[in-house]
Amino acid sequence: MGARVIEVSAREVVDGRAGHEFLTFVDPGVRVPAEITQITGITTSMLIGAPTSAVAMLQLTSFIGSSPIVCHNAGFDRRFYEYEACEFLDGQPVRAFCTLLLARRLFPGRKSYRLGGLIVEMGIASPGRLHRASADTFVTAHLFDRICADARSRCRAEHFDHDVLHRLQRIRIAGAHDWLASIGNFSAASLGTGVNFIERQHS
Repeated sequence: MGARVIEVSAREVVDGRAGHEFLTFVDPGVRVPAEITQITGITTSMLIGAPTSAVAMLQLTSFIGSSPIVCHNAGFDRRFYEYEACEFLDGQPVRAFCTLLLARRLFPGRKSYRLGGLIVEMGIASPGRLHRASADTFVTAHLFDRICADARSRCRAEHFDHDVLHRLQRIRIAGAHDWLASIGNFSAASLGTGVNFIERQHS
C-alpha cells in the first residue's frame, strides 16, 4: 500500500458506554504531503518522536484484542489495518462493522453517506476537527449508537447480538427494513459489548 498511517485512534465502547481511547501519532518515515496537512492539520514536525508503524500497530492490536471493530467505510480501514498489523494478528480475521453500509440500509434516500454529512443530519456534534482520528472515532461511535437504536426499534428488541448487524450490512438495501421487522424479539447479549471504533489518518 502506498499510503502511510500518521495517526490512529480506537475507542472502547462497552454496553453503549464509552471507555478508554487509544490515540497516537505515527512516524511514517517520510514527510507528510502538503495536501494531507491541509485536510488533517497534521504536519511532519508533529510526528517527530512518534512511534513507528510497527510499534503503533502492536499497541493497537493489544488494545483491540479479540473485539470487533466499527469504522465508517470499514472495508478500506480493515484492509489497511490487516496489512499494517499483519504480523501481530496471527492470521486471525478482523471482524468489522461498517457504519456506511449500515446507514445505507437503515437510513435510505440520503444524498450523501459521508461521515460528516450524516452526523450533521443527525445532530451529532464533533469534539474537534473531522479528518483527525480522535474526532472521527468519537462521531463514528455516536453514529453507531444511533444505528443500533434504530435497528433495535425496527426489530422490537431491547438487545441483540453482533451477528444481527453483521448480517444486516449484507442485506439488500431495499429489503433491510422488512428483514429487521421479521426478526422480532429474542434474547441475546447486549449489543455494543467489547466494540472498538477505529480510525486512522494516512499520508
